[in-house]
Amino acid sequence: HVDVDEADVGQVKKGQQATFTVDAYPNRIFPARITQVRYDSRTVAGVVSYETVLDVKNTDLSLRPGMTATATITVKKVKNAVIIPNAALRFAPPKGDIGKSRRGGIFSRMFSRRLRVKSRPRQKIPAHNQQRVWILRGQQPVAILITTGATDGTMTEVTAGKIKPGQKLIVDTVSSGK
Repeated sequence: HVDVDEADVGQVKKGQQATFTVDAYPNRIFPARITQVRYDSRTVAGVVSYETVLDVKNTDLSLRPGMTATATITVKKVKNAVIIPNAALRFAPPKGDIGKSRRGGIFSRMFSRRLRVKSRPRQKIPAHNQQRVWILRGQQPVAILITTGATDGTMTEVTAGKIKPGQKLIVDTVSSGK
């Protein structure tokens, strides 16, 4: 049995493939299949989860009752997809990095910012599966709107948008201390 978080349980169904590891054999991956997703929920430390039953062959009897398992359940397979790291979806440039004025004193920066804000067209607010990712164009971060698909929690599929395979995305900033 494995506990599936309520945010994920809607994607888990009987018959899906799964794999898991146990602490006793950390380098061994056990294949399994979902046989049941129970409707009764459990709440532990404010986290709601649902017990899910896995069928696994244990012919060598290496698995024992009560072992702690970490499972991965395959809910969808996507082939030939453009994928990006989830860190790119979380990134937002620091406020001062967009359209930063390099010349003039404080007054010219204040006025140029004010004019830029008024003259800049409004950006669309992303719809349900739309996200902004950032690339560098010259030395400036530029937002690109994409539509996301399947995710494994680390990488996410891009289903629409102007992202090319291998294109570099901004995932973090580093301060030079100057």
